[in-house]
Amino acid sequence: MDYKNNKQNLKREEKVYIKLKELTEALQINEIEGDLGFDAEYIGELLNISRSNTSRELNKLLRSGKVIKIKGKPVLYLDKIYFKEHYNFQITRSVFENRQDFMNILVKGGIVRKEALFNHEFDINKYKNPKKTSNKFADSILDNVIGAKSSLRDQVSKAKAAILYPPNGLHTLIIGPTGVGKSTFAEMMYKFAVQSKVFKEGSPFIVFNCADYAQNPQLLMSQLFGHVKGAFTGAEKEKRGLIEEADGGILFLDEIHRMPPEGQEMLFTLIDNGRYRKLGETDNVRSVKVLIIAATTENPHSALLHTFLRRIPMVIQLPSLDKRTLIERFLFIYQFFYEEYKRLKVPISLENDALKAIMLYDCPGNIGQLRSDIKLICARAFLDYIIEEGEIVKVSLSTLPQNVKEGLLKIHNLRDEIVFKEISNNGDILFDKNTNDVKDKLNISFLKSDYNADDDLYDFIMDNWKKFNKQGMSSENIRENIENQIQLYYKNYLYPVEQDADGVNRSVLFKFVDPYILNAVEYAFNGIKDSFNGVITQKVIYLLSLHIKTLLERLKMGIVILHPDRESIAKSYKVAYDAAKEVKTRLEEKLNVDIPEDEIAFLAMFLQALQYGKNNNKIGILVMAHGNSTASSIADVTNRLLGTDHVRALDMPLEEKPEVTLNKAINIIKEIDQGKGVLMLVDMGLLRTFSDMITEKTGIKTRTIEMVSTPIVLEATRKALTPDMDLDKLVDEIISLHPLLNSDNYFNEISDNTSNLSIYEKNLKDLLGQSLNFLNPDKVYPILKDVLNSILSEKNRKIEDEIWVKFLFHCACMIERAIRREYLPNSDLDLIKNNPNGSFTLIKKHFEAVENLFGIEIPDSEFAYVAEMIDTYIDTLSLRDLTHI
Repeated sequence: MDYKNNKQNLKREEKVYIKLKELTEALQINEIEGDLGFDAEYIGELLNISRSNTSRELNKLLRSGKVIKIKGKPVLYLDKIYFKEHYNFQITRSVFENRQDFMNILVKGGIVRKEALFNHEFDINKYKNPKKTSNKFADSILDNVIGAKSSLRDQVSKAKAAILYPPNGLHTLIIGPTGVGKSTFAEMMYKFAVQSKVFKEGSPFIVFNCADYAQNPQLLMSQLFGHVKGAFTGAEKEKRGLIEEADGGILFLDEIHRMPPEGQEMLFTLIDNGRYRKLGETDNVRSVKVLIIAATTENPHSALLHTFLRRIPMVIQLPSLDKRTLIERFLFIYQFFYEEYKRLKVPISLENDALKAIMLYDCPGNIGQLRSDIKLICARAFLDYIIEEGEIVKVSLSTLPQNVKEGLLKIHNLRDEIVFKEISNNGDILFDKNTNDVKDKLNISFLKSDYNADDDLYDFIMDNWKKFNKQGMSSENIRENIENQIQLYYKNYLYPVEQDADGVNRSVLFKFVDPYILNAVEYAFNGIKDSFNGVITQKVIYLLSLHIKTLLERLKMGIVILHPDRESIAKSYKVAYDAAKEVKTRLEEKLNVDIPEDEIAFLAMFLQALQYGKNNNKIGILVMAHGNSTASSIADVTNRLLGTDHVRALDMPLEEKPEVTLNKAINIIKEIDQGKGVLMLVDMGLLRTFSDMITEKTGIKTRTIEMVSTPIVLEATRKALTPDMDLDKLVDEIISLHPLLNSDNYFNEISDNTSNLSIYEKNLKDLLGQSLNFLNPDKVYPILKDVLNSILSEKNRKIEDEIWVKFLFHCACMIERAIRREYLPNSDLDLIKNNPNGSFTLIKKHFEAVENLFGIEIPDSEFAYVAEMIDTYIDTLSLRDLTHI
């Protein structure tokens, strides 16, 4: 029976026997110098079974002839069958009066040396449970590990037993997910071994990460065991291995699951009797005394050979951070901030709200991620300290990354916990030369471990600040530039890269456009982003890449489309025209083609149309308040008085969890944002913290005013509907007007609001007119809008500015080409027509009315370009929807 793989189904007797068998197999019996065997209490501790129940099962096994019992204090047990299987020596008795009685049998069987009979008795109990007999190790380095008396109590006990077990300790496997501190715990075991005189001062602690050589087993074996000259190709001289380096100490094998099976098998002899051979050796056998500590993030029963695993008698499972107590998490936070203070030598102030968020946020990377997050937080705060020339480094809620801020959403679950109340009542923490105040108030202690900081990070920040400041860069630009570098600095420690704020993916477009075209378009338009703030989105770039693909195909065939009024475009829209010229130059550089001058005018019109669309948009308004109808009532009154439906409301019932309200707010803001951001008017509490969270999750700019009343919402909405208003200006004006908005006369001063005429539509028609030779833009504009609306309606989608502008200009020019019977070819026609999920057939159907109206016939090659445009738009929207689920 494979007991290991059926662990959950084992009876208690079977579990006890398997553990005793594993412990017996791990002993180096032929070199035994102390006590021999394992007592019921120790075996029970390893299995989390009480001593009395373990003793009961051992006596059952004794009666069945499976174990040996050695009388004494404590009574010791061994696996009897092991001696038959391993030494081919049959032990007929099952009970022995004392250690010497049993050792006599082993000497007769040639299993141990005769000298072992004269070794003194060794009281293992005082090592396994020092509190019962001695305080020698009661305040050891392991006892000072965070959680040693709570979450890690059993783990520390097992670690001590593994180090102190005679004669040379027990080989140990540490299990736990990434970031729980397996490497640190192994190092603490080593330090405990030195502290308790098991190892001499200066004994080796050798670390080997098996993952570094997982793809090259031969090199891995060479690193571990060493090799002799000529052992393999390239082995020109003899090499010492890490096992030899670790003689007299500990060899820590990290990520042991990455060691190939042949590597595990080669360790058998080392584990069994302390002997090994170098690679290439046949006769010479070497001896060492090495304690092996291994670590893995995987299930050992599936990731390691069973024959290897049973040679590791001690298994220690370290818990994830979310299984640790709040006090322990506080101590880690305290420790890591204290380390940053030691590195900076500048006082660090940790705001109480920031501390609460750090204590509660989801930290899937465990202690390792927590430490990296705190490094990043301190780096951001240090940057502010430099720029603002402050006296201390201030860590506030605004300093925290978005995922950390969201920890505050869990505060309602922990308000009643004593430690959380204590932390909340202690206010901000100042880390300086007197960092013990809060620690002492909580009556807890922490380990001041050696600090190995990334020494160059703060120097990097300081050096870059000096460089950018010398260049005359503004403080805001310096901050943005360095923060981006900080994010890059920690990209391997923090979080997976999120998708574009637009929710689209490059892979969608690669179905239609070669990557080199997309890369060129991105390079070209990134050069003008600053001049068209908020207009050149990733979706715009994706749509333009389709245009550039079509342009390149036209140029290959010698087809050049002339713009009817290029000079007028250059004069009327100088900024857009100059930007289009730069785009042309950058495209030519990347694509190695000559682009006709007339293309500048087409690109300039597209940019100008997008700019009109942005200017025509309005700032969204969202009212949020506690209660079942407060926000809804205010929004309803505002919309009625202003004759609009612009204001949206979100009521937050008192029993509703903050994270539920946050998700509702995110969905509403996605709906109402028109590109100019959203103003949130809130009443109190955590609602005021939502703005940063929403902006980071959605990429939509938001601001919050913590004031909710009908006059304030009325004025904010009226100003938000003004075409030239921006979000920051709106917030400043509302805050400055706040005292006036409380007067009763305000309602009498509100005039009837009439709808603003759409300048957007007029400007688009004007631009379109300059692009056409003979079509009337007033006639073609509504026709094409109806066609696009019909196509997208069947796809359950709405028109957005990016697709509308592209569709309008492309299709209007397509109609003129059809009238002149000058058609564009399309090399991907068959592929696009036969795409079962494409829009080709749907587009042809809805253009029938256009063909009839103008008396034209549009060829399939032209429809294929329109289908590409629509399908790319639909795919990007679908992917965006998936990312927001």
